[in-house]
Amino acid sequence: MAFDDRVTPLGRTRLVDEVTNHLRTLIITGVLAPGQQLLQTELSEQLGVSRTPLREAFRILEREGFVRVSNGNNTLEVIDLSPEDMVALYEMREVIDGLAARLAAERGIDELEHAHLTELVNRIARASKPMAAGDRAVAHADLHTRIAELSGNPHVIAQIPMIRLSAQMLARRLQTVIAHAPTVSDDMIEQGADDHQGVVDAIASGNAKQAERIARSHIRKTMHSPLLTAQSAPG
Repeated sequence: MAFDDRVTPLGRTRLVDEVTNHLRTLIITGVLAPGQQLLQTELSEQLGVSRTPLREAFRILEREGFVRVSNGNNTLEVIDLSPEDMVALYEMREVIDGLAARLAAERGIDELEHAHLTELVNRIARASKPMAAGDRAVAHADLHTRIAELSGNPHVIAQIPMIRLSAQMLARRLQTVIAHAPTVSDDMIEQGADDHQGVVDAIASGNAKQAERIARSHIRKTMHSPLLTAQSAPG
């Protein structure tokens, strides 16, 4: 007897998500360093999981841009984005994030969505002091991608993988700044929190011009900050 196709193996789905999230955090925090090869046999033993969910996690991370095929298609390795790579991505982000914020404000959001966006801002704050790099990276990416979704523009929404990758890889570079210039990093985090809340409030109030202005300014600040001018990410 065949079951309804909506009946799916929840345990496996959760395991794949857990493995993916764990590997993503290890990349962001530099435990898995740029250029490091990811070998299925070793990782499956270390993580205590079979190769099947690990392979699926690899595919997800490859689609997101965190790993790439190397060594003649035999292995995967952790990507290394140079400062120039990051600047190129954030040049795109300035346009896309600004447009997303403006369109979201023009379309309008309800009180429930405003509360959700505000909670994402609060999640970033809670993960900032004390710093929990993995949690902060996910919350930060979630906020920016949610605003992109709220734009309602399919071409903006299609850029979500790029938004998530650049936002989360930025977190890896944040570790360098925290280690070498904690006062500077505190100022950037505080300024970023103000920008995030400002964009959210402008979207909620329907102020499209202000939402776009703050969103673009936020990205420009990032482009000219030590986060992108530092010569190497931790690892």
